[in-house]
Amino acid sequence: MSDIFRILERLKIAGKGPVFVLKDYFHSDIRIGDVLYDLHSNRFKVKCFELFRRTSDGIRLEDLPLGFMFELMDGVEPEGDFLVRDLENVNFLFCSHPLYPKRVDEDYEEEYQAAGLEHACALFSYEDLELGKLSLYGEDISGLTIYRGWMMKPTMYRTFYEKLEAKGIILINSPEEYERYHMLPGWYDDFKDDTAKSLWEDRGTVESALKMARDLEGSYIVKDFVKSRKHEWYDACYIKNIADKVNAERVIRNFIERQGTDLVGGVVLRQFEKLNPIGFHEKSGMPISEEYRVFVFAGRIMIIDDYWQADQDISFSDEEWIWLESLVKKLKSNFVTIDLARRVDERLIIMELGDGQVSGIQQIRPADFYRAFSSDFIRKGEITAEKIFPEGTVILAGDPMPDMSIEEMRQIIASISTTQDLVDVYVAVHNKFWFVEDELYDYDKGTEEYERVLSVVSAWDDIMEALDKRIMETAAEEGLLAERQPDSGTVKQLEAFMDKYGYHNGSGWWLKKKGVDG
Repeated sequence: MSDIFRILERLKIAGKGPVFVLKDYFHSDIRIGDVLYDLHSNRFKVKCFELFRRTSDGIRLEDLPLGFMFELMDGVEPEGDFLVRDLENVNFLFCSHPLYPKRVDEDYEEEYQAAGLEHACALFSYEDLELGKLSLYGEDISGLTIYRGWMMKPTMYRTFYEKLEAKGIILINSPEEYERYHMLPGWYDDFKDDTAKSLWEDRGTVESALKMARDLEGSYIVKDFVKSRKHEWYDACYIKNIADKVNAERVIRNFIERQGTDLVGGVVLRQFEKLNPIGFHEKSGMPISEEYRVFVFAGRIMIIDDYWQADQDISFSDEEWIWLESLVKKLKSNFVTIDLARRVDERLIIMELGDGQVSGIQQIRPADFYRAFSSDFIRKGEITAEKIFPEGTVILAGDPMPDMSIEEMRQIIASISTTQDLVDVYVAVHNKFWFVEDELYDYDKGTEEYERVLSVVSAWDDIMEALDKRIMETAAEEGLLAERQPDSGTVKQLEAFMDKYGYHNGSGWWLKKKGVDG
């Protein structure tokens, strides 16, 4: 487990420079000259310590925050609010299935599989946590961790955070950071010039909401501090003219009653913005507009999704990129989403901010999303073939075995006679599976094409699972299996073994090393 420090304050001391007040989670043994890293691999050498006066009796010395002055080895101040001794990949913690706690929730199955290629993953019971109990399953994780799962009310997230912290598992966002971006009142004042005019009340009653709306005119959206009911657009979300008190009361009442105990905070009224339309939702009839979801990790834009349209290029102007970067600099959390939309006058505005842990990845391919968290990827800084792959390697641009049938592959597997044969076949099947699996995202679930592709993916998955077991056993026999649980992070576990037999990890694909025949 790497030493982990959270930056609590950044101070400027005249004549000395910046001082960083850190929380030391594990009472680390740190000395002058030690090097720490932020989550983007920038390096910071400890120059000296700053002592802080004790504020009251009864505080243990080890509980006081530490003040550090650093040599900025890469010429930049820390990005994000974490410093670590060793820059390792973060862990992921997913909700388990409500009925089968040792399985991932089926709605997060694709994400869980993709995360497990590069990261340690564990599960917990959301249902038990609702009762105040923390039940963990799967891989034994510790250190810096990102939760991926269902939204929690801030009180539940605090319980979650504190119980995990007691076990040495540190969530990427503190309870205060989670609440700040999970609920509109926490972020609105910092971004009010770039988003729709909003008002809110905290009683959550029809009477209080109508009183707030008394002097308003024009179109508004009703929501709570976290969510709207946008898929019930005309019944419980959109108010065409809030001065029409009868219709306004109907929509507000529907919203509050249908939210029920799920209503968070109170009622929010947001001025309706006319957005650049791209169509209507096929089920709810709500208008669909040009929208984007921006994931921001440790102070940098990590990945951007075209909210409604898959495989569309993101085409922001230079001025819009500058504006977006200015928004990112104002964020006070390590993992956040910014939802943007384009108005009819072509201006981009903020629709929502959210905690990144409970934000859906929408059209983003899970493999792309989780690859962006790996320390190797972060060190590269960009998604370019020249930087991800060593010179001379081949990018997997097409089906690696377009004419190979399942039955033919089974016959090849049955004829394996050497470890090199096993490794070669394993690589072929591994790359084949992840290539065909990617096709699933091209079709809507339940369609005929989706079911056709799913049957092919499942067949190759069965073969890959059997080969996984053989390859792991062989690597262990040769003493080349890293000490990680076998149900996640298999790429990392096998790197030394695969290197011996001529392959390297090319961001999830097994690629032939330069200079190796075959």
